[in-house]
Amino acid sequence: MRSALPFALLAALVFPGCDGGDKDDTAPAAVAGQLADPNNFSFTGALDVPSIATASGQDVTLCWDEVLHDLQCHGLDPLADIDNLGLVRFPNYSQEEVEAALSANDLQQSAISGYVEYNTDGANACINLATFSFFGTSIDVEEEYTEAGGTFMVLLTEGTTAGVGARMITFLEPSATETATEVSVADGCGLLEVESDLESLTPVSIPAAGPYTVDWSTLTVDGQGNPIAVEDIDGLMIAFYEGETAASLETQLLDLELNATTLYTMPLTGETAADLALATGTDGAFSGFSGDGTWMLALRCSRCYNPAPIFLSVVEPS
Repeated sequence: MRSALPFALLAALVFPGCDGGDKDDTAPAAVAGQLADPNNFSFTGALDVPSIATASGQDVTLCWDEVLHDLQCHGLDPLADIDNLGLVRFPNYSQEEVEAALSANDLQQSAISGYVEYNTDGANACINLATFSFFGTSIDVEEEYTEAGGTFMVLLTEGTTAGVGARMITFLEPSATETATEVSVADGCGLLEVESDLESLTPVSIPAAGPYTVDWSTLTVDGQGNPIAVEDIDGLMIAFYEGETAASLETQLLDLELNATTLYTMPLTGETAADLALATGTDGAFSGFSGDGTWMLALRCSRCYNPAPIFLSVVEPS
């Protein structure tokens, strides 16, 4: 397996790894439309990654036709929705240590010593490990896929950017006492548990009559208190949830786009401010706040490995 990694491969898969920061929640933002750390939600996550035992030093046929739901319990078509399989090696981490680092948002790229992948063809949901490669270099299964090689993890992703868009992940565990050379990835529903807090934050104040400008130039950490780079933010969402409260939305963190009564989005290209009037949805452009329920504002990073927003807050029109 190649030891060289693609640029920005993975700091983590479901919870992106970086050094933790301290969220400053001592004071609310002073300016209407200014998004600051005290406005941001907080969340914790726990990931229970399944493990598949296989023969060691032998080619293995890996199938994913049984994966009908992803880590967020969203339905998927294993042929149409899985574009890439990536095999990652952690030479000095046990499965338990990888899982704990993922859950704590503390898995570093330096923990990874190799990566190979396979782009699916949309017709077959099984592949041999010997077919995996990286820039033309294949894995030497007999030499490298062994019990002594470390911990191996497979990512099933939507899209072909390495480490991004993971729909399902599983450990492969080569063992000298195991004979299985044909294995299947299990369904992803029930493996990810997330707890969020939307009630303790300071809501974002935006003028009810406009202008609807928001500015996140002073935002420093995400919902787990990890430092962020504002230039990574490439999408904005403003959504209304009829009849919902902050408390009721806390259990819907990974389904906010699916469950919105009205949803408006806009792409971003490095800006640190935006006019919500430029966000669009199925009924046109955002034109103001109305309805009996809760408005939410989110900032996202599509290239990041975490399905949760970088920023998420309740909006209080003023």
